[in-house]
Amino acid sequence: MIRIGLDPGHGGRDPGAVYKGRKESDDALALSLAVVEALRSYGVMVGESRTTDIFVPLQQRARLSNEREDDYVISIHRNAFEPETAQGVETYVHPKADPHAVSLAQRIQNGLRDLGFTDRGVKMANFQVLRETQAPAVLVEVGFIDHTKDNLRFDTKRERIVEALAGAILEQAGLSRGVGRVELSLDDAI
Repeated sequence: MIRIGLDPGHGGRDPGAVYKGRKESDDALALSLAVVEALRSYGVMVGESRTTDIFVPLQQRARLSNEREDDYVISIHRNAFEPETAQGVETYVHPKADPHAVSLAQRIQNGLRDLGFTDRGVKMANFQVLRETQAPAVLVEVGFIDHTKDNLRFDTKRERIVEALAGAILEQAGLSRGVGRVELSLDDAI
């Protein structure tokens, strides 16, 4: 059976980006919890780096995933730049990423772009959670928290964002979203 690791960014004493009282850590956690519920409804085993507003060090996030032996890891974030200037979605992989991570990143990117987010592309970065996680890992920035239009998309299309993320993960893993729920193992998908 496949195991997915979900990592809602920031938390606790690290709120991440903050704009007009809105915290990245809250948005990332709420979105992650909804994706976890969607994946579990398809019989997928899901491990989480946090389920409440607590601080989890980056090293521990990677270690938790490695100990669980996740098959894929998705770290969920919101972006920020200068208020009301940048918008869109971008998904990151490590420069030495496994091809499965690149494929998952592209699926996530396409799914969120199709919901109206500006497509900022799949990019490479040496983020610790990508570098130290043994499983194919991606980090997705679901819109800019400091842009009104991205926040409106994030709020009004939340269910569709959850579907896009869960759908990309299921599709990447070769899992069916049909009535029979999960029908293939990870070995069948690779």
